[in-house]
This record gives sequence, C-alpha cells and structure tokens, in this order.
Amino acid sequence: MPTRRLVLKAALAGASMLSAPAVLRAQGKDKITILTPFAFGPNFIEMMNAVSGGFFAKEGLDVDLQAGRGGSQTLQQLIAGKAELIRISSIEQMRAMAASPANLVCVSTLYQSSTFHMVSPKSKPIKSAEDLKGKTVGLVSVGGSTEIFLDLMLHKVGIAPSEVKREVSGDTPAALQFVNAGRIDCFICSINVVVALREMNAPVEVWSTDRYAPMPGQGYVVTREALEKKPDQFVRILRALTGSVNELITQPTGPIFDRAAKIFEIPRIDNKQELTAIVKTSAEELWLSHGRDNLMRNVPKLWAEGLDTLRASNMSKETNPEVFYTNTYIDQALKS
Repeated sequence: MPTRRLVLKAALAGASMLSAPAVLRAQGKDKITILTPFAFGPNFIEMMNAVSGGFFAKEGLDVDLQAGRGGSQTLQQLIAGKAELIRISSIEQMRAMAASPANLVCVSTLYQSSTFHMVSPKSKPIKSAEDLKGKTVGLVSVGGSTEIFLDLMLHKVGIAPSEVKREVSGDTPAALQFVNAGRIDCFICSINVVVALREMNAPVEVWSTDRYAPMPGQGYVVTREALEKKPDQFVRILRALTGSVNELITQPTGPIFDRAAKIFEIPRIDNKQELTAIVKTSAEELWLSHGRDNLMRNVPKLWAEGLDTLRASNMSKETNPEVFYTNTYIDQALKS
C-alpha cells in the first residue's frame, strides 16, 4: 500500500489559511483518500497544496493523500474502493475502460495537453516517430502511459512494436545518463523532467506526444458509483483543487512548496528555481493550453480526438467520447 500521511499534521499545516469557524467545521469533516499516480513529485503540487494549504479542510474534507505506484496500481485502488479520487492520464483511463467493465469518469482535467515528451540528445536527435525504427526507447514504466503512447505513435507511422526495444528509465533527468551510456537512444518523460533538463542547459531535442496522439493529458477520475452516492462531496473536492491551482497560478510558488514539504517528501525540494519553473511551464503549456475559461474543465474536442486515436490503433471500440467524462461537477465547483 502507498505511504499514508498524517492527516492531523496536514490540517494543522493549513490552519493558518482558515478562519476559526472553518477550523472548527473541519473537526467533523468527511474522511476520504486521494491518490497521486507516482509519489509526491512537483507535478502533483496542486494535490499536496490542497492539503497543506487548507483547501480541502475548508471544504470540510479530511483528506489522506497517498502516493501511488504507477498508473495501473492507482486505477486498481480506485476500482477496489480504496480511494475516492485519483489523478491519472486520460489514455490510461480510456484503456482501462476498454479492457474491463470498469465504470470510470473524469470529473475534471488539469493537463489539457500531454505531459509526456520524447527526449533525445542533440548529437543524435530523434526528430520524429519515424526515426524510432530499430531504436531503444526509455519508458517511465512497463505497461503505463508512456508505453501506450509509444505504441500509438508507432502505429501512426506504420512501425511494428517489435521493431522498437523498450527499457524502463524512470521519470527523472537521470534518464539522460542512460542515453549517454548507450543503453537507450531516447526516452519519454513528463514535463517536469523536460523543465529540469532545460534548467541544466542539457543539449536535448524535445517534442510532445501530442504531435502523433492528441488527447487530454491528466485529470481527476472517480467511479460513477461513488459519484452518484455523494455528488456534493466531489463538488467540494473539485472546489478545493481549483482553489489550490489558482493559488499556484497567482502566488509565488517557493513558499507553497516549503509549506507542502512539511508534510510530503518532495524530490529536489532545495532547488526552488527548478520547482518554480515546473509550475510556470505546466501552467502555461498544459493547464491553460486551451484558455483560462477551460482551466480544470474537460474539453470535448480533446476527448473526441483521443478516442479517435485509440480507435485508429484498435485500442478501443467505444464510439461515444462522452462516456469518459462529465463537466457537471467541475462547473458547479467553478460557479461557487
């Protein structure tokens, strides 16, 4: 099971942002579990900040934020009822629904564009998916989002999956060392790794998987059963997350990370310049890539494009993209 966090400590850390009546209300708040897909990386700061900044507590929510161990395990925890809400990539959600009768729904999308990027050295650049034939590609994990995106891109350009080798390189700037050592030719990673490499002035070629497989990036997914049982609870969850995101967009991020680090183990916490750059880049290129009005909302066009991509690769037989998402609850959260 993922590492559990002390909820009381989280509530106290965020108490400074709350009025006295709000703190009193929090004493009787709903207890829920929320999962990140991978540890407590800086790209999940909006979830950590919703705890440490008191946004969940203000909504009467006693949140145990846990670190997942990959997309597949995180989805399993949600389906098994071990968590009320998870953050996951849309591609993993859609693939899970194609493989089993799991009744999942995305209630809000934070990353409107793909967080995943192909990275290769400038000295031997991989400039397109066509260049991947005969190469070895580093992945964040086996069977996760990055491997699915790789298969989608290969299908798009007519390269058989067997013609490309795979190796797990993780979601870290250290993956570049695998390239330098000759173990891999390139790797797929999240935007936070791209930002870290830019901060290091690493000579790399970078492009987004959106070039070949456009779809929503990452959002907050729940089961329809839980949603129907406690609809108001999910409106409050989304209101808290939206408040956290808005604070990250409008306020200095250094103090926000410091506050969260009192509760969560955040990698590279001493490098505030990099962490600030990750939030700034994520906000500009991913959170707001479809405009301020669509912040935290599901964009129908993106879901339709994503489903078309999966259908073209025989990864889904679904014909209606609207089965994957709803804006009902985030719209209520944004109005209040």
